[in-house]
Amino acid sequence: MSCAVLWPGAALALGLNVSPDDIQLGLTAGVAIAGGLACAVAWGATRASLYGAGVAFMLIEGLFRSLPAILPPGALQAGSFAALLALTAPLLSDFPYASKLAAVCRGLSVALVAIAALALIFVYETENGSIPAAIAGLCAVLSVPLVLWFAARAVVRKAGRGLSLALAGAYASSTWMLAHDAWQANGADTTGTPIELARLLLVAGTLFGVALTRQARPQTLASRPGHDPADIEHLAQGELRLAELAGALDTQRQMNALISHELRAPLATISAAAQSLDMILSDSGEAVDNRLGRIHRSVGRMTELMDQLLNQDRLGEQAWTPRGEQTDLAELARDVVTAMQPDTAHALMIQADGALPVYCDRPLTSVVVRNLIHNAIKYSPANEPVKIETGQTCSDGIPMVWLAVIDRGPGIGEEEQARIFEPHFRRSAHRETQGMGIGLYLARRICQNQGGSLKMQSKVGVGTRFIITLPARAPGAQTAAG
Repeated sequence: MSCAVLWPGAALALGLNVSPDDIQLGLTAGVAIAGGLACAVAWGATRASLYGAGVAFMLIEGLFRSLPAILPPGALQAGSFAALLALTAPLLSDFPYASKLAAVCRGLSVALVAIAALALIFVYETENGSIPAAIAGLCAVLSVPLVLWFAARAVVRKAGRGLSLALAGAYASSTWMLAHDAWQANGADTTGTPIELARLLLVAGTLFGVALTRQARPQTLASRPGHDPADIEHLAQGELRLAELAGALDTQRQMNALISHELRAPLATISAAAQSLDMILSDSGEAVDNRLGRIHRSVGRMTELMDQLLNQDRLGEQAWTPRGEQTDLAELARDVVTAMQPDTAHALMIQADGALPVYCDRPLTSVVVRNLIHNAIKYSPANEPVKIETGQTCSDGIPMVWLAVIDRGPGIGEEEQARIFEPHFRRSAHRETQGMGIGLYLARRICQNQGGSLKMQSKVGVGTRFIITLPARAPGAQTAAG
């Protein structure tokens, strides 16, 4: 009845006892108008893109096929298939791991709209049917992968099986119709056939099913004013990435535990062998003693790092989360210099007179100081010393302490200074120097997480100065003192 009311052709066909083909044509147009109006109402209420594409598909495929003189066949075929792809893309976004396929559908839809516009301009000027046939053939070929995808989706997953089957049927009928148009090479001549009506009903049923499904869902972000289905996709992707990140962090903690366990055995072997060599080579001279001393210090340093960063107490939290304690920055600097001096030919000159109270994670801060001194040694001439200075300052009324590592190396140009703290950044002039380019990035993160900072001052041809600044007292103690 709605078809008869909405499209007079059906009523005329019935009243005048005309051929069944005309009745079929009137029914097809009536379904198209009814579906188009329903999609227009849904689009006005939700502003969802698939309903807007549904309006375009119903009007182009239902009405213009019924009135072939209005549009040239090439424009009709390209525009109709573009609308079908446009309404399919948001539905693909609801399926996991189909975002790339949805993006391809959107891109093809835009391209086909351009083809439809060109056909609308130029095809009127020629009676050559090869252009509409080529467009129909292209759209038929593009339909085949989507038929297979939705059919496989319906077989593999129970959720949304009806929707997948309906879309598989719609694209299967599109394949047949467009291939028929291409084969005949005389335009869109499937007007009034049962398969045309079936495709319209499949698409209309799909959109109706989507509307019912979304109406039945509980109130979510997408159903609130100002949000559309794209927000659902972004939210789902965000949750998936968080789950993947949580899994990766758990795997990393397990790997840290395995590394800590597996490294202790060879370190113990090296330490025991070095102690045996101490006894065997006790009278071999200063050169041998120095080399054995370096082995002992390296083993001790590796054991210390494992205890600080890979022990079980720290595996349950972020590896670089600081644990504050009140300590002495001057003493910390002297300990690091004392441990590093025997293993380098550079003179490490430290200026750290008296106690310098600081609130920090001592092991992590030692890692930062060691890293800065190591970098200064790498980039300094062998005859130039590396200086370590300390002092006190005040920032916004908060007492702070600082430590500077100064070298007389080549310096850093202004264009590279802005990127020096980026992860994995390596200076072009020193890419042959061993390292991963991650030390300064982590060093700055450690200082910032402790309420401090890591800054740099450099001049080409003069040298570079890295300054660590840390709070002198714990946050609570600073508030009480203020």
